[in-house]
Amino acid sequence: MGLTTTRAVVLKTYRYSDTSKILRLMTLEFGPCSALARGALRPKSRFGGLLEPFVEGDATLYTKEGRGLHTLSGFELVRERRALGGSLELFTIASVLCELVMRLAPEHRDDKLYRRLITGLDGLHRRTQNGDPPGGLEHVWALVDALGFRPELHACVACGRPIGAEGARFDFAEGGLKCMTCASGGPGLDAADVEHLRALVAGESPPGAMGRHARWLADFIRYHLAEGANLKSLRFLRSLA
Repeated sequence: MGLTTTRAVVLKTYRYSDTSKILRLMTLEFGPCSALARGALRPKSRFGGLLEPFVEGDATLYTKEGRGLHTLSGFELVRERRALGGSLELFTIASVLCELVMRLAPEHRDDKLYRRLITGLDGLHRRTQNGDPPGGLEHVWALVDALGFRPELHACVACGRPIGAEGARFDFAEGGLKCMTCASGGPGLDAADVEHLRALVAGESPPGAMGRHARWLADFIRYHLAEGANLKSLRFLRSLA
């Protein structure tokens, strides 16, 4: 058994006993992993109530090769992000980020994916500090891109013609937009919707890009990343529409 310290984000927590928790972590060193935090629920725990979703810190783990559950020895807080709990929209989007990483991240170090997660959580947290209007879907699109799934938004996925001012339909199964000539299903997007969607996928945050954009994002994830799984956070994301 080795002792390792790595930067980590708490993705989700589970009650293990009257006094302990199991954590799902995204670590910089190992990728996603599970850890047992003994005594975390005791009133005078050394963890001091820190171990909640979205919290980031330096986690010290007792690890053993081939073991699925490590033991958390220490956790030094770097960023707590509790303010996300004050907004249903931001909390939901942050939960989508964490659940996607928890369910779909590869079981090894992935610096790009870790940075995208941190950037997304920080961006959402800044919205709470700045009093910004609801938003943040661009951070989920960035994570989807880091996982290897980016929709085609500039040319029809059926015929290859550029998507123009006439709008398009979003074919989730085909992974992008179809021109109105080729489209046979999927939600219709006018020219403004197409530009908003392109901006979100490019990492921008156009005003008013929530509503149905949240539903389209949830449906795209369900088709391409969730593998048919009913991710709880996606139901809430869809409800934001």
